[in-house]
Amino acid sequence: MASTVYHISPHSTSFNYESGLQGKFEQFLKDFELAKYIEKDDLVPLKIHLGGKGAFRTIRPQFVKQVVQSVKQVPAKPFVTDSVRIPAYDYLEVAKEAGYNHLTLDAPVVIADGMYGKDSLKSRAGELLGEVYVASALYEAKSMVVLTHVKGHIQAVLGGAIKNISMGGVSNESHHGDWHEGRGKMHFLMGDIMEWDEDKCILCYDCMKVCPAECITFPDNIYTVDKDKCWRCGRCARVCPEDAIHVPVTHEKFMKAVAEGANAVASTFEPNRVIYVNFLTEMQPECDCMPIADNPVVQDQGILISDDPVAIDTATLDILSDVEPLPGSRAEGIKKKEGWDIFSLLHQKDGRLQVMEAEKIGLGTMDYKIEKIE
Repeated sequence: MASTVYHISPHSTSFNYESGLQGKFEQFLKDFELAKYIEKDDLVPLKIHLGGKGAFRTIRPQFVKQVVQSVKQVPAKPFVTDSVRIPAYDYLEVAKEAGYNHLTLDAPVVIADGMYGKDSLKSRAGELLGEVYVASALYEAKSMVVLTHVKGHIQAVLGGAIKNISMGGVSNESHHGDWHEGRGKMHFLMGDIMEWDEDKCILCYDCMKVCPAECITFPDNIYTVDKDKCWRCGRCARVCPEDAIHVPVTHEKFMKAVAEGANAVASTFEPNRVIYVNFLTEMQPECDCMPIADNPVVQDQGILISDDPVAIDTATLDILSDVEPLPGSRAEGIKKKEGWDIFSLLHQKDGRLQVMEAEKIGLGTMDYKIEKIE
């Protein structure tokens, strides 16, 4: 059975507030029956990515506040949250600077797995990951709204709803402090530390600068990682300009791991208790956790809403398979290829593997019907 995906157009037909994207989103939330998914007095996590220092293309706070107000109308108790991406104290400071705070959103902003990234509970993911630890603020919740800023990702290709709850919902570490039971397991399925090619390394130290755990050093110009401190996030490999650092996982296994990580989080909720909202706005080529904000690769495509993470991400990929790259972006000049979305073309990997793997394990269906809201 096809899942419904609502698509709010980014185009305005007049100069009235109601015809703009924010006005149409506000009206949609009024018409949409959140009470079907959220019960009275539920504590409701609004799962978002809070961004990184220098990453300013995240979801605009105005849209987040609209969701906060709608959840309060149920009436329920929303809070805005993400798991540790950088040390929690620093992450909350970044969030505040981006406009994510109690004053602007009218809801608390909290770290889902606590100030040390270890406040988590065990959940079954799948045959590849086995069991992983899910951030407690999500695990204990009865309902959830997942707000996703769609963007590219050098490994996952698409940063959509599935990746949001997977890499953002699985805790940084278990409460024992073991990365083998946290999100790092997705990156390191075939080894326990990065591989370094000394011949390719130009000693730019970009890897050391981007490391959130400050665990990389270069004694005698040798790339050295403190294995006990390393989070296994793989950022060092992603920023290396010479491809001198590699994480030990294949694309196929990583995509399966991302799907299973999402399953570990989604399975902690009863059916029909989670809503997914994808913002196809300011879609840059890389993840919002990086300390940059590159030019968007395509024009804004609006907002998608569904209760099926596989359907909403499949619809996202389909929309991004039928758009032209923007001049001046990293996608400029890319030749279109039948069935390939802009991020798959940009990163030269098949992003559709993510939704295919998610469908295989029962996370949702790739079969969907669009209801357009002009």
